Amino acid sequence: MTALVKKIGVLYRELVTAELKRRVEASCDIFLINFEKLKSAEVSHLRKALKGSGGSLLVAKNSFMRRALEETKRPGEALKLLDGPMGVVFVKEDPIGVCKALVDFAKAHEALSIRGGIMTDRMVSKDDVKKIAVLGSRQALYQQVAGVLNAPVAQLAQGLNQIVTKLAYALKAVSDTKK
Repeated sequence: MTALVKKIGVLYRELVTAELKRRVEASCDIFLINFEKLKSAEVSHLRKALKGSGGSLLVAKNSFMRRALEETKRPGEALKLLDGPMGVVFVKEDPIGVCKALVDFAKAHEALSIRGGIMTDRMVSKDDVKKIAVLGSRQALYQQVAGVLNAPVAQLAQGLNQIVTKLAYALKAVSDTKK
C-alpha cells in the first residue's frame, strides 16, 4: 500500500507541476502576492476583481511553483520571492488592469501584500507594480499613441487648409476690387 501511495504522490506532483508550467507559459505576466491573513470571502472577492480585469489567482505550494518557473526558464530572481503563503496571479491580456485591481485591493485590505512579479521575462518589484497601476488602461494608451501619431498629419492638413482659405479670400478680394 505504501508503494501505491508514493506513486500517487509522485503522479500528483508531476500533474500539478505540469499544470503550473502550462499556466506560466500561457500567461504574458505573473504577479506574486502574499495573502496570509485574508479571509476566504476576501480571497473570493479578489478572484472576482482579477477575473474582471483579465487575471486569475492560483494558490500553489512554493516548491511546485519554483519547479514550474525553473522549467519555463523565467527569471531566477522570482525564486527569491517564493517564501511563505503565496498566491500567483496569471495575466492573459492586460497587465495594467490586473495591477490596478491588485493595488486597489491591497489598499482596501492591508492583509494583502504584493511581492513583485515577472513582466515579459523581466522582474518587477512591488513599487513597479504600483507605478504600472497608475497608468491608463490599454485602450487609453492606444488612444494616446494614435493621437501622437495623428498630430503631425492633422497639423499639416490644417496648414494646407489655411493656405487654400487665404488664397480664396485673396481671390475674392481681387475680384471685388475689379468690380
